[in-house]
Amino acid sequence: MQLSSAILSTLALSISAIEALPIGEQQYSLKPYSQNALDQYNVLRFIGAASPYVQNPGYGIQRDAPYQCKVTQANLISRHGERYPTTDLGKEIIENIIELNVKEIKGPLSFLKDYQFKGLDKDEFENETSKGPYSGLLDQYRHGTLFREQYDDLTFIDDIKFFTASQERVAVSAKQFAKGFLGEAYNESLVVYLEEHDPKLGANTLTPVNSCKYYDIDSNQDKIDQLSTSFLNKTADRLNGQNEGLNISSKIVKSLLDYCGFELNVQGTTQICDIFNNDEYLAYSYIYDLTYFYQYGTANNLSTTVGSTYVDALIRLIKDDSKKLTLSFAHDTDIYHIVALLGLFETKDLPTDHQSFNHLWKISNIVPMGARLITERLECEGYDEPFVRFVHNDAVLPIEGHSEGPGFSISLSDFENFINDRMDGKNFAKDCDIEDGAPDKLTFFWDN
Repeated sequence: MQLSSAILSTLALSISAIEALPIGEQQYSLKPYSQNALDQYNVLRFIGAASPYVQNPGYGIQRDAPYQCKVTQANLISRHGERYPTTDLGKEIIENIIELNVKEIKGPLSFLKDYQFKGLDKDEFENETSKGPYSGLLDQYRHGTLFREQYDDLTFIDDIKFFTASQERVAVSAKQFAKGFLGEAYNESLVVYLEEHDPKLGANTLTPVNSCKYYDIDSNQDKIDQLSTSFLNKTADRLNGQNEGLNISSKIVKSLLDYCGFELNVQGTTQICDIFNNDEYLAYSYIYDLTYFYQYGTANNLSTTVGSTYVDALIRLIKDDSKKLTLSFAHDTDIYHIVALLGLFETKDLPTDHQSFNHLWKISNIVPMGARLITERLECEGYDEPFVRFVHNDAVLPIEGHSEGPGFSISLSDFENFINDRMDGKNFAKDCDIEDGAPDKLTFFWDN
């Protein structure tokens, strides 16, 4: 990204200048707290669900347990690690970039003549990446080791299970996490597979949307279609003007933007990402913020209902003193439903006639590759009931208007009332018309 590079160059020069100062003057020049806000230019904040893992910017709430409190239970649900494109998206990108004639290009994009799109290997579509700085397999293994360090006092090997949706990349993530978590004690028998597409499982699955007959991802497509993507045409004009012989279309621009995240996940390089500037990434990010809000966020009338299966289980888990740790692995779409009900990224309807900047529903912050949501039970001195705290992508996130507990947590009774109010009589089994005889509650945490 052009602006990021300029800023980083300026910083490098500033640091060099400081190092050239006499020692006495350096003491006055070095600042105890940074005055820079460089994260606003981080590409990972703008490339949606294809982004490698990136921490939630959070609010500055400390990660450690609050004073006189102890974490007595932790419940993890994690997205799979960094991967190649899905088959459908990969084929779409290939079809579009085939139209790109690069033989006669003269200019900054002349590198495309020899560029290899390694992320478009059809044999690897859907798979996690295994090498590079953003390796999905390494990300999950590392996450397992760090999670064990964080919650070692809650770990009882005889009780550990790793629950995973059955899709291969999710299961591979669960196993990599388990290897990092358990080390030499790892045993594949501890991994419990939950079939993703069996409607007979009803609510007793990590992918309840597949049991919901009435869930319609396209119910708000008319609103999504209202969003202007004219910036793609302007970007094409800019690139064509800067590169003699280039005749790039808005469709190809969109596919190259889509490929950026996979270039990072697969190759760990930035040549494609560097084609675009900050303003273009910002406009691009809003496409997915808005699209997924209307498909999976609170704008979809059944999203919170689908998320209620896991959240209801959380409430029962927090009340169960015998449970210390639950570890689950699913897809980004499953996490959307859960956070929609929890209200962690509460957002009014996103406008379609202009771009919103000040909204919480930002996809790269919510579900980058390897996204993780931890629900903690806190027990604190001087209180009779436990508190609930959410750690999302390494940041403690409070529930707006319900953060009066220690460390901005929420009491269990308040949390239960909050969820009941948000559900407002909705019922997963009834509203989704699940199959007759299918479970209407998530129970696998207790069944295995």
